[in-house]
Amino acid sequence: MTSLRITRVVFPACGGIRPATRHAEHVPDICCTIILSEELGERFDGVFAGLALTHDAGTTELNGRVTDQSALNGVLKQLMDLGLDIISISTHPGESQRG
Repeated sequence: MTSLRITRVVFPACGGIRPATRHAEHVPDICCTIILSEELGERFDGVFAGLALTHDAGTTELNGRVTDQSALNGVLKQLMDLGLDIISISTHPGESQRG
């Protein structure tokens, strides 16, 4: 015998269905600088959400803008998945370059 599952639907007190959550019209990009403890080769240019790579004294600096915190977390996950050591991360809101 199969079991019957009943789901109760509750409507808001005003009698209507609530509108979908609205998102902000404009969310500024996040400017970030990530410094790694080793030099990455040229094959990594453009791999990390389009962040620019520069090298100096055995370190790599990734610098640029990401669209939001989720994109930044994606870059950090990529770096961790590659086993790279992060020396520092700095961020601040920036003006969007998108039209």
